[in-house]
Amino acid sequence: KAIPTKRSPLKPPPTPLTPPPQPRNPNQTPQRHTMASAYDREDGLAPPQPHGGGPADAYDPNYVPDSVKTFVVHLYRHIRDKNVYEIHQMYEGGFQRLSDRLFRDTPWPSAEAVAPYCDGDHVFLLLYRELWYRHAYARLSPLTASHRSESWNNYCDLFSVVLHGVVNMQLPNQWLWDMVDEFVYQFQSFCQYRAKLKNKTEDELQQLKQFDKVKNKGSIFILLC
Repeated sequence: KAIPTKRSPLKPPPTPLTPPPQPRNPNQTPQRHTMASAYDREDGLAPPQPHGGGPADAYDPNYVPDSVKTFVVHLYRHIRDKNVYEIHQMYEGGFQRLSDRLFRDTPWPSAEAVAPYCDGDHVFLLLYRELWYRHAYARLSPLTASHRSESWNNYCDLFSVVLHGVVNMQLPNQWLWDMVDEFVYQFQSFCQYRAKLKNKTEDELQQLKQFDKVKNKGSIFILLC
């Protein structure tokens, strides 16, 4: 998967919506796709980020590197155009490469910061936050109770739009599968987090009481069914 997480094994995802590209002529010099290479090769890097235990306050959620701007613009356009193959390439490859290069152990820019590059589209920002929190779960530790709650609420909003709204988009089967997988994983992770009360602050305990009203097995089953 593009963003590794520790979970129980599931069935393999269904076949992608679009077929793989036809093999090239062996005598033809391979060339990378123009859009994919744009955000890969740009040098608009963020200010020095902490790697391997640097100061946490070095992260600026409002700073958007040029590579991320290009990534968001292209991903948003492909989603509007229902270009499932290009969406899959950016989801599986581009997001991972940018994460390794710019956000190895820091979060991506906030959704509010990238909103100008996707026309502030509500559904796209839900998708961006889904990637944002999944990256955080995979690479950042420990997550705060607030982050866990915000991620949960984003999944509920995203699934509500997909299940009950009018959505004019198509996503790769792999991304859809990963969403459901991550949703269940984060609920399991939250249950483990909630069970360890010994070292939690009073504020965290109060937040847990509020989250218990929303996070329950009943709401999980309703969304998944």
